[in-house]
Amino acid sequence: MSPTDRISVDVHFLPDLTDPDALAGDTVVVVDILRASTTILTALSHGASAVRPCLTVEEALEIRRTCPEILLGGERGGRRIPGFDLSNSPQDYSRERVSGRTIAFTTTNGTRALLHCRQAGRIHLGAFVNLGRLTDRLCDSDRPVHIVCAGTDGCVTGEDVLFAGCLVDRIRRQRAAVLSDSSRVAAAWWQRESNRRTLAEALRETQGGRNLVNLSYDADIVQAARIDHHPICARYDSGRQQIVRADAKGSGAGQV
Repeated sequence: MSPTDRISVDVHFLPDLTDPDALAGDTVVVVDILRASTTILTALSHGASAVRPCLTVEEALEIRRTCPEILLGGERGGRRIPGFDLSNSPQDYSRERVSGRTIAFTTTNGTRALLHCRQAGRIHLGAFVNLGRLTDRLCDSDRPVHIVCAGTDGCVTGEDVLFAGCLVDRIRRQRAAVLSDSSRVAAAWWQRESNRRTLAEALRETQGGRNLVNLSYDADIVQAARIDHHPICARYDSGRQQIVRADAKGSGAGQV
């Protein structure tokens, strides 16, 4: 496929700044760099069968009650939820721990952002760890692209905007694109920061980065800054209500 028409790219700095109905039929990229999207991509890259996003802790616990073999992962206040198997740190999601398993997953911001967008035609997870593969997938389609940043507790966070700007920059280098004003703002932020310091350094200076440093999770920032470390695509399967690899046999390969 060699699309020739320009694709539109919009950035939403918070989920609540977009109407879910306006996303119908379009492609959405949900972004929570520190850490939900990075962690989910790590889990799927390490062989997890699927990740089931849950809005509440109680919903995850109910899934566990009906399917005792399911792992529980997530955070509240940045820390592992009592009684859960895994936190929201990508370090927890080793191949030995998650391969072949389904994970019921709930976080303060990332899963809420994803579920806000579930009326979209396609929902992908975006992070620096899958930047190249995701860009290729988005550019192989003429669907409008909406990059939705999770933010933190209803506030815009620099790490998500930084990735959004990086993704916008990558897309416009590969395809002719129509950019919204917010896309241009995000791209300018990315260009400024990427010219000043390393990605890990830039992430540490954001609100999410400072929160993780204060919680002694600096290693998670380093992992989140590894561009293309997990070169996979992941999409939300609305029928099964779970996130799966989109580049594996039987998981929706070729869907954008």
